[in-house]
Order: sequence, then C-alpha cells, then structure tokens
Amino acid sequence: MLIDGSTASGPKFAGYGKGMVIKMRLMKEEFYKICNRRIVKIGFVTVLAGIWLIFMVIGPWEARCSVGTGRERQDYKRFAAIAKDRELAMQFEGVLTDEVVGRMAETCYFQEYAPNGIAINRNYVNTFFTDNGLTDGTTRGPEPVPATRTVLLENTAMGSLTDQPVYFTYVRGWQILKELFSAGGLLMGIFAVIALSPVFSEEYSLKTVSILLTTAHGKKKDVWARLAAGVAFCLGVFVICTGFMVLLCGSVYGFQGLGCFAGMLDGNWLLSTCWIASISYISIGAFFVRYFLLALSGFLLLTVFMLFASAVSQQNVTSLIMGLVFFAMPVLLWMFYEMTYMHMSQRVSLLFRTVICCSPIYSFFGNAIEQMTTKTMLLFRGGEFAMIMIFCVWVMVWKYRNYQG
Repeated sequence: MLIDGSTASGPKFAGYGKGMVIKMRLMKEEFYKICNRRIVKIGFVTVLAGIWLIFMVIGPWEARCSVGTGRERQDYKRFAAIAKDRELAMQFEGVLTDEVVGRMAETCYFQEYAPNGIAINRNYVNTFFTDNGLTDGTTRGPEPVPATRTVLLENTAMGSLTDQPVYFTYVRGWQILKELFSAGGLLMGIFAVIALSPVFSEEYSLKTVSILLTTAHGKKKDVWARLAAGVAFCLGVFVICTGFMVLLCGSVYGFQGLGCFAGMLDGNWLLSTCWIASISYISIGAFFVRYFLLALSGFLLLTVFMLFASAVSQQNVTSLIMGLVFFAMPVLLWMFYEMTYMHMSQRVSLLFRTVICCSPIYSFFGNAIEQMTTKTMLLFRGGEFAMIMIFCVWVMVWKYRNYQG
C-alpha cells in the first residue's frame, strides 16, 4: 500500500486497461473499414438474396403433395402442398409403431410411379415410410419398385438398430435446411474471400503501409487489430447467414422435430464404425450443432488463410486468386482422386480423402459429417487446422511488420 492509498500494481493494471482500449479501438476501425467497402455491402446483400432464392427453388417452388389415388387424387403445389403435408403428418405425430405405419399406408396410400419413375401421388407421409424402408417397395435403384405392404419396424434398420422409440413428426424444414446450408456455405465462403482480400494488400498497393508502421501502434497492435477484425467480421457473417437460413426454414415449415432421430433427414440408418461416426441415432438438434460447428471451423480456417494471403500479396487480385484456389482446391483434388484412386496405394488414397474431408469447402456439406466426426478424423482435422493457422498467423505478422516498400 502506497502513501496515497493506491497499490503498487495499480499502474500496471491501468496500463493494461489502456492497452486493451487501444486494441479495441483499432479493431473497431479495421472492422469498419472492412464493412464500409461498397463491394462488401453489395456482396452481403447478394449472399442473403442468393440464400433466399436457393431456399425458394429447393423448398416452396418444388413442393408437391398428392393425396388419394386414381381420379380421387387431389394435388397441391407450393405453399398449399407444404400446409397439406404438415396437416397429414400431424395426424400421426408421436411414437412410431406398426399400427401407426399401417394407418399411414391406409390414409396416404403407397406411392405410384409414372413410366419415367416419378411418383405421381407423393406426399410427406408416404415418402417417409418408403424412404425409411417401412414397405416392401423402394426408390433406391435403377427403377422404383412399387410397395404392396408395410414391413414390421423390428425388421427395418430404423427400428432394429436401437432400443429407443422412434418419434415421428414433420421434419421437412430440417431436411431443406441441410440442403440449403450446403449451398449457403459456399456463398459465404466466396464472400469471405472477396471481403478479406484487401485487408493488408490494399495498404501495400496504396503505399500507406510505410506510414502506418511508423505510428505508435503500427508494428505492435495494428496487425493484431486487422486479424481480430477479420475474424469478428466472418463470425458475424456466419451467425447472420446461418440464423437467416434457420428462420427461413422454420417460418415456412415449422420448428418441430429437433428431438427426432437425425436418420429421418435422409433415411440412412447406420451404426458407427472405425471409419464412420453414425449420426442416425442422435437428435436432429445435435446433428445441426455438429454441422454448424464443423462448418464454422472450416470458415475460420478460410478466414485466417485469406488474411495470410492478403498479408503476403502486393495486390488485391493476387490475394483473391490465392483465396479462391485454397477454397476450391479440394474440388480439383476430388476430381483427380476419382480418376486415379484405382492406381493408388491404400495409404495414399486415405491421405487424399482425409485432406479433402478436412478442407473448408467440405465442412459445409452435411453428408460429410459421418466421415469427419470419428476420433481419428477429429484429431487429424484439429492438427491440420492448428498447423495451418499457426503458420499463416506467424508469416502474416512477420511479413507485415518487416514490410520493405
């Protein structure tokens, strides 16, 4: 205790607090610079508009519901079809039993097919019991096989692989969200590449970096402020776009069904193996938590790489090309793998698949979650992410602080 009543550590904490205020102010300035660019404003509106358009195309505009058979069949389209499907599903909501499946078949009929293989009396309920193996018919083959009878639950993968009861309700909205998020994630990734490409390279091209490095906080705090602003910006984009997609699907299809098994999303009912972490018997809510976290990890990796690309590029176009190549490279690798995997050794083949699975673009595909959430894959993914991020951040800081104009 000093004579004036203060402690010896007071000045130290005061200096720390002042430093944090400066860092926050610098980060806000950089964040504002990113958001205030015209291309960023236009791009963000375009992403939201693109998400809405994709939702309308794969959702309401494609919605069809038919009830009945022959001349008694009633057909519904778009929003009327969604409302009718929800009405039908609500009649059977609850624990699924053989008796309930029988009533479903009596009320909603087995699917009938046109010569081109398209179901002509499809609705949510008969699509559910057909896709989930609750009838002797199937649509998974070169040609659909019409159903003639229902199958006991204990004889299906859905009912035989778990002791827990299967709860049935309308989950079409979550099926649409799974498809929508894959496409929306690609739009977010491309937008992040465009928005972050000028963060450092713009200062190089305008020859202002030399002035910035001579300021009081130029070498110590400016680079970290730009990194924090870029990460904060992408987190905001991810949260807003993801929330927008969830609200779109929920407002049209409803939010019910988060507690149902995730196997109901696509009719795949599998048990976990050393190579696949099955998501069939976790809840739909838990599935989307995993999905969003995996996508967020890939999005953050893309963010750090883009800041690195901007820091080592003298022109915006160079960092933009580097980002697009990094984002799209797994697609090219997959095409190469598909053409040559027959001639690869098992280890090389596994390495190719692992690198592809751990890439940012692959993180947005819901069908990849089973491959990416095994213990081995999570460890590899975490190690790969840490290695790339540490390297990118180190080079970015070193390059910026040692800039020679």
